[in-house]
Amino acid sequence: MTVCLSYSLSLCLLFLCSGLLSAAEYYRWVDQNGVVHFTDNMHNIPEKQRGTADRIQAKESPKAAEPANRGAVTKASVPFEKRGQVVVIEAMLNGKTPAKLVVDTGATYTMISAATAKELDIDPSGNERRLPIQTANGMIQAPLTSLESINVGGMEMKNLTAVIHDVVANSQLAGLLGLNFLSNFRMDIDTQKGLLHLEKK
Repeated sequence: MTVCLSYSLSLCLLFLCSGLLSAAEYYRWVDQNGVVHFTDNMHNIPEKQRGTADRIQAKESPKAAEPANRGAVTKASVPFEKRGQVVVIEAMLNGKTPAKLVVDTGATYTMISAATAKELDIDPSGNERRLPIQTANGMIQAPLTSLESINVGGMEMKNLTAVIHDVVANSQLAGLLGLNFLSNFRMDIDTQKGLLHLEKK
């Protein structure tokens, strides 16, 4: 079973900041039990599955988020929901606001909705940092903010850059969990048990 995690690409959303970003390469493969795995090293894939592995060429932020505590736990297994072809997990933003986020390996940055920004007392109008985004309705200048922290199953990163934009039409979803968080971890998706496994690199 293959899980589609490129929600932002399906919405024809393109980040126009390639000059500021460095390329990253990931591989997605499915084992004999139907469990979806992600890795940044081809040698981590069993030889039998290498021929069918998908290569994901992605972009990641030049400034990585900061680990919350180097002595903290390094592994977590987080329950997820399947909504159509996307995977949704629950995160804690700034230590106080729970948020359902779409896991998206095709998104450079984590994205939060305007409503979520308001819950976090973030005023996007007062933020001069903007990111040009090409949407189906034309070019927009989306505000950038810095989240104090984002925690997924105990895996916490601090000072994470996020885009404020209503990319997800469903009001129950707060946004996307992008590569500037996910690239800090090795990630496996167990579709049989409904668990997202994260391990700090």
